Amino acid sequence: MTTNRTAAATGVTRRTVLAAGAGVAGAVSLGAAAGVQVLFPELPLDADLLGRMVGQTFVDTQTGTRLVLDAVDGFAGRAATASQFALVLVSDGEALPAATRTLRHPDGDLRVYLGPVTADGRTLEAVVNRAGGAA
Repeated sequence: MTTNRTAAATGVTRRTVLAAGAGVAGAVSLGAAAGVQVLFPELPLDADLLGRMVGQTFVDTQTGTRLVLDAVDGFAGRAATASQFALVLVSDGEALPAATRTLRHPDGDLRVYLGPVTADGRTLEAVVNRAGGAA
């Protein structure tokens, strides 16, 4: 029988590496089969990126409510900038109260504070102001 000096010195063998890899793959597969989201990327609060997603649907992970991104607007009639913009989302029917929400999209999760801006509570807005001053 041949002994690998590296394996003997470190205690790591090909068999332990393969077993560990199989364990990780099994855990990921089990999580996916059980409906557990193992890894889901975060979407950045980026006006350009989100502007390209107007018309797309997000799902509030807390309530399951579907929200369509209706607009990426600027403040006070100005165009949206990288440091100042507002996301306008419209609910598919359920009114939602103001809260910090995680919105799931196939490209990643978006975590924002949304507040209703219409009387029926179906149109919500998230304001991003990184300018450090008044809008």
